[in-house]
Amino acid sequence: MNKPAVKSFTTTKLLPIALSMMICVGCAHYKVISSDKTVRRIKANEPFTAPLDGWFVPDARWLEIRDALSDRIDQLEHPEGGLPPSP
Repeated sequence: MNKPAVKSFTTTKLLPIALSMMICVGCAHYKVISSDKTVRRIKANEPFTAPLDGWFVPDARWLEIRDALSDRIDQLEHPEGGLPPSP
């Protein structure tokens, strides 16, 4: 067997492995969040020691606040009460 044919045969065997490794690496998305933005679940009646000073809002209350803010922003952006017509 001549050298170019051997090299070609080795390349064709390794090509699918290399492509699958590249696809797997490309699909992995990681997002690093800073330590002061971590989400910590707390069990009922368990004391919470805050890592820093700040406001800590339970999930249900936060959803109420977020919805109220969203409604208020919509009112300010569209004072006539309706959404603008879509183009």
